[in-house]
Amino acid sequence: MTSRVAAAGILVASAALAWLAITFTVVARALQTVIALSLVYVAYLALRGYQAMRDARQATRAGDERPWVTLLVAARNEAPVIAATLAGLAAQDYGLLGDRRFDVVLVDDGSTDETGVLARTAAAAHPDRLSVVRREQGEGPRMKAAALSFAHRHCRGDVIGVLDADASVSPDFVSRVMDAWRADPGAAAIQAQRRAHNRDHGWLAAAQDEELLMDMASQCGRRATDGTAELRGNGMFVRREALERVGGWNDTALTEDLELSTRLVAAGERIALAPRAEVEEEAVVVLPALWRQRLRWAEGSIRRLMELGPGLLRAPHVPTSRKLDFVAFTGEFVIPPLFVTTIIASLLTIPLPRPADWTVPISLFLGYGVGSFVLALAGLAAQGHRGAPLVGRAGRGSLFLSHWLLVVPMALLRIALGRHATSFVQTRRIGHASDR
Repeated sequence: MTSRVAAAGILVASAALAWLAITFTVVARALQTVIALSLVYVAYLALRGYQAMRDARQATRAGDERPWVTLLVAARNEAPVIAATLAGLAAQDYGLLGDRRFDVVLVDDGSTDETGVLARTAAAAHPDRLSVVRREQGEGPRMKAAALSFAHRHCRGDVIGVLDADASVSPDFVSRVMDAWRADPGAAAIQAQRRAHNRDHGWLAAAQDEELLMDMASQCGRRATDGTAELRGNGMFVRREALERVGGWNDTALTEDLELSTRLVAAGERIALAPRAEVEEEAVVVLPALWRQRLRWAEGSIRRLMELGPGLLRAPHVPTSRKLDFVAFTGEFVIPPLFVTTIIASLLTIPLPRPADWTVPISLFLGYGVGSFVLALAGLAAQGHRGAPLVGRAGRGSLFLSHWLLVVPMALLRIALGRHATSFVQTRRIGHASDR
């Protein structure tokens, strides 16, 4: 009920502010000033993020400390990709003095296709490092977090790394993650760089790859300014002790990565980043599936902001810089409903004697786009892109991110109307990973 009221309040407040902004010049100019200042802040984050990503690409010497890592994969009806994923994880070179220091646990989450058969075949080929556990349908919520929680007792590692069922990694992936962690040994968790392995399969897939790079630039910028970097699901690693101390996986969380991130930060923990350790995943290439995926992400993120944000801001042991960063981050969820309501309000004023100030929605759209473009430039430049290709790819990425201007208001409306997702809506895999 609290989330429902909060979502409705955000929509009503957005509508009220929108009407004031398109009606009164002083309100419009004040809002546009805030947008301009936010762009300065985003540009600063992009610069710091670029520097952090660039510096991270320098090789790091492996240390002697090699804690045991359990790689955990939750899979439900993932037959097109699961064999290739498990083969890549089983081939990791992570160890110490020739001794392996990892294992892989696959959760067959009530699959009705060949996922379980393929996983058990892979486990038979690598019995020393790969095991399969099955969670039957009806054993708890149909959420990814519930599957991870179910498998927790089967994880022996001091560190638990979570990979998606379509993850594609190089043999040194885990070693790169753990080497990056050495730069911030006090961090409770670390997030690898996600990439789209099918980024050459059309405009939509390429734009999602650019989105992943700009997200890492933003994350690195936030972390470099002592902000609240976050986990992103695929390629996230967390110390077992820290995970258990904050209560483990939340079985009902719609976005378990973001929800866990907020709980860790509220507990005074830090989250590190590993830009050099890349995990590739399958970008969505069908628009209806992309819409469902983004709507789930938006709803999950908004719910955790509403449910956990107040506790984080009240926590006495969380530094002020991280609280301010968290507040600034929520701006990503304020601009979209404000943009949509200014458009609606402006259209409603067309038959009235006094026209609306259309510079307001235009400023919101351009501000969102320019901010995304600057972050995309940072992420791509850190990868070595230069010249016209850099500008072109950054432009495509920022244009693609404009879909959040519609997704976020829709997610807020769903929450306000009391609609709550009760199961994880899976994105269907095509299976490009099996071709690699």
